[in-house]
Amino acid sequence: MRLAKVPMLLALAFLFCAWSVWAQESIDREVEIHKNIKLVMITPAAETPQDVLSQYKSFLPIFEEALKDSTADQSDDCALTLRVTASVKEVGAAKVKRPMARITAFRRNSKQEYVGSLILYSYVNSGPVNKEETGQFLKKQILEPAECRKAE
Repeated sequence: MRLAKVPMLLALAFLFCAWSVWAQESIDREVEIHKNIKLVMITPAAETPQDVLSQYKSFLPIFEEALKDSTADQSDDCALTLRVTASVKEVGAAKVKRPMARITAFRRNSKQEYVGSLILYSYVNSGPVNKEETGQFLKKQILEPAECRKAE
């Protein structure tokens, strides 16, 4: 009975170690947008297609600029960190691959994390998303829900 538990424990230990190694992301760049607002750009996965990477890299300056325009300096209690990483989304019955940015935000001393995904293709302009669309996404999906509320 006792010997039967050993392989199961070894398998669980292997899965735990492998999961923690796979979960690690490498940081490509960190930018301080305002005082206590930080943007962390995660290195895209190696298997990300080259055309998606080029669209994602051209999106990053637009995102950074929209974030600067949509935010202001924050107090230490309201420090905000945003992580952005590239991914791919298959859209429609034809499974058209569209580049996507996944944005994750969290405040210091908060137990909540705010996540949004933005397809980097604008169906309005039939091209890449622009600064206005990015700013609207940021406000509705990330900044308004993550607004700092001080306890009184």
